Amino acid sequence: MISKLETLPNEILLDIFCYLSWNKMLISLWSLNERINFLICLIFSKDKHGIIFNQTDLSYKIFSEILLPLICKSSLLSSVVKYIHFDGINTNSYNLISQSFFSNNDNKTFYFPNLKSLKVTQCLLSQSLIKTLSLLIHYQLDQLTLSLDERMIKFIRDPDDPSIIAHNKKKLITMFKQLIRQFFFPDKCQLICLRLDIADDDLPMNIHQCLILPSHSSTSSISNKFQYSCLTLRYLYIRIKYSCFLEHLIEHIPNIERLSVIFKRSINIESRSKSNMIISRKSNGNWFEKVPKLNYFTLKTILDNDIELDYLKWILNNLNHIEKLKVHLHFNRMDSFEDTMVKVHVVDASFIRQYCLPDIVTNIKSFHFYIVSQCQLLSNNIEKIINSFKIDQFFISRQLTNVTCYTDRIMSYQYISSSSIANIPPSVNGLIFSPNVFTWPNIQHVSINLHPSVYLLFERFDEMFPNSSHIKVYTG
Repeated sequence: MISKLETLPNEILLDIFCYLSWNKMLISLWSLNERINFLICLIFSKDKHGIIFNQTDLSYKIFSEILLPLICKSSLLSSVVKYIHFDGINTNSYNLISQSFFSNNDNKTFYFPNLKSLKVTQCLLSQSLIKTLSLLIHYQLDQLTLSLDERMIKFIRDPDDPSIIAHNKKKLITMFKQLIRQFFFPDKCQLICLRLDIADDDLPMNIHQCLILPSHSSTSSISNKFQYSCLTLRYLYIRIKYSCFLEHLIEHIPNIERLSVIFKRSINIESRSKSNMIISRKSNGNWFEKVPKLNYFTLKTILDNDIELDYLKWILNNLNHIEKLKVHLHFNRMDSFEDTMVKVHVVDASFIRQYCLPDIVTNIKSFHFYIVSQCQLLSNNIEKIINSFKIDQFFISRQLTNVTCYTDRIMSYQYISSSSIANIPPSVNGLIFSPNVFTWPNIQHVSINLHPSVYLLFERFDEMFPNSSHIKVYTG
């Protein structure tokens, strides 16, 4: 006898199933009949609809004893999985990764033959995880997201049991650096898209040093260029701490088409001497020969001083062949800059042309910006700032005259954006919001100063910050 559920068309059933988490869908519906199995497989075959191990209600025991055996016993189900996400925020996901991919830990029999995308976030670093990732990027994956967060670094820097873990620390760090090199060297990586967060790059990691070429090598010749380069990588989204890593990286990604760089905070040049920085900035070499296919570049950073501002300009001039440019910049304490124009100037069309664009702009067809600057700005200057874009030929020709500008008088911040619908920091009875150029407009972390009207924020929090999961209140 046909149940009422089965009388529904496939389109309706697919919509219903999409409201279920993947684990509940498998436990509740898998093996009811061939039609239901087919629809479940159809969902799993879609991008970003795969195995996602980050739910608070999904335990290690349920996954390893129920779900994993269920998936692995069905060649039909395991063959349609294209996307897997392991998140260690609520579980020890790193223990599951090797167990999930290979049978009998032989690293040969792979459970998911059509897996193309893997996301690993907030998982503790382990030798088994590094070995597994090394195999997957060599033979299996097209896309990888790997976030090396503070918890992972702390586990290496300050192990809970030094007597047991300390002797493995050096080996673990060496293995991880080898993995980073594998991303950007030929024949060992077939990734097309890589999202990599290695911004917590302090001792003992020193990841920024791992891409330095041997002294006898050079990427100037075509043969050496291919010898030390990843030829498959097209899209790279990376979060780093040191500027030198970006310069080393450019030597290894000749076919890159889209590059997004986020600095942990400011453009950190501490790993190099000031004299080397001066030579580097004056060289103003063009990166067209190194990344000729690069079409879209995104940069997000804080700028604290003139050296960092000069370095920003140097980067942009090196990439003056790109067609699409996006910058999110935070000028911190502009009155402390030595450059007179920066010190006394508000951010308008002239300022952006001078400091936030390459000198040669003929190739740029699309330009988006979001800039926060801490300066003394009178409210009657806003109209003048907006009008400056309407008389500048660069912005007129690219239809970028409809900018948004606003101020925070309490903190003396100026906000300016190329978007006509900007995410304006809400005004709630004197609450002070710290600007964040890294996650705008999808702000995930909110920082405010303690204030008697903080309850008003909580009443409207979901409305004002729909993507935020964290709030920090400064009580000092």
